[in-house]
Amino acid sequence: MTKQVKFRLCLFGVLLCASGVMAWGYLTPHVATNAEAFLAFAVVAFLLEHNSTKLSAGGVGSTSFVIHIAAGIIFGCFWGGAITAAATVFWLASLQMAPIKLAFNVCQRVLSIGLGSLLYMYSGGISPPLSLQDTLFPFLLLSITYFLVNSASVSLWLSIGSEHSFREIWSRNSRGVFGYDIAASSIALLVAWVYRDWGLIGLFIAVLPTLVVRHVYVMYRDLQESSRELLEVMVKSIEARDPYTSGHSLRVRMLSRAIALELGLPVRQLEEIETAALLHDVGKIHEEFAPLLRKESRLTPEETALMQTHAEKSAELVGIVSKFRGAIQESVRHHHERWDGQGYPVGLAGNDIPLGSRIILISDTIDAMTTDRPYRKRLSLDLVIAELQKCKGTQFDPELANVAISSITVRALIAGSSQDPTTRDGAPTSTKKIALLRKGLWRTGNA
Repeated sequence: MTKQVKFRLCLFGVLLCASGVMAWGYLTPHVATNAEAFLAFAVVAFLLEHNSTKLSAGGVGSTSFVIHIAAGIIFGCFWGGAITAAATVFWLASLQMAPIKLAFNVCQRVLSIGLGSLLYMYSGGISPPLSLQDTLFPFLLLSITYFLVNSASVSLWLSIGSEHSFREIWSRNSRGVFGYDIAASSIALLVAWVYRDWGLIGLFIAVLPTLVVRHVYVMYRDLQESSRELLEVMVKSIEARDPYTSGHSLRVRMLSRAIALELGLPVRQLEEIETAALLHDVGKIHEEFAPLLRKESRLTPEETALMQTHAEKSAELVGIVSKFRGAIQESVRHHHERWDGQGYPVGLAGNDIPLGSRIILISDTIDAMTTDRPYRKRLSLDLVIAELQKCKGTQFDPELANVAISSITVRALIAGSSQDPTTRDGAPTSTKKIALLRKGLWRTGNA
């Protein structure tokens, strides 16, 4: 079955479900609306879509879900779905999105808010809401349903167009933001209450907190992006000494992120491991390493001993930044410790080695194997996998080695590195499967 056929079947399934939910909502008691209210809610939702922001991990985040959920609470399934559909059509049409994708995104959003609104009504929710005590549980049910259906349907669509599994994409798309979305959706309750008492004027007043939340997020995102870019510039300047490892730290960060995602780690820990992976070799900026990095033959035992001091020196430099002390610094310090205790700098073994260090060691080794050196050519995917199998339980944490071996994303990164010699500046090959990891996914929005 071709991808195009799968896309059409997916669209048909979501369209059928959305139509059924809307018909159900129309046949059940619902709050009547008028043209002014319908237009006002649709316009506000469109404006929030228009002010979507890029997420730190890539993709686009929108706060329009606040209006979708508020419309579902106030007007019920049918009119809430209709308002959501109108705003989404106007927004996506302005982006000149392909008709099949536009139709899918409209349907999945209508299904999300429609199903959530029905559950709100059948769990005792009142439209419009009267008190928090009577509304809290039905609202949470609506909100959770909205985000679950939205993220699941978008992830299904994306999995059809990529080589990643639905589970992998859904996990990556939802982990770490689900709680934030539920909390942010509470603004929808404020919108509903203010609209109940103040009408359309209250609607526009109540949207102000949403704009404030967006502004704060943009400031935070810009600060994060600036910090990340400065770190990348610093790391690239260090690696410029060695043409054979140009982009090495960026690739190690990519591999480490992929393994950490497979483990389902919390977002904070994921970011710490990414940062440690990026900075794991910064100690090589010291002058004594320069001739070793430029040497084209194998190092002597004395030179090897000197090179091994880079882990401690890297940790010392990382520790200068107070934010990096602790987990990040220790992950850098011990990224050459082996599972069997034969590594350096102190010979930690097994689970005594920080998790971040164990992940970075695997990623570091993979990139070394897939990089051309003066004394050998890069290894193929099969040979890299064989080496990981051979060294698990001795050099590598066996559980993490198995995760890396079985990960579709890690295999894609290995294959990209080992097959394409033209992109060795820190970016993997520009295939869709690698771009998906690099760019992230659309959040609570569109496929």
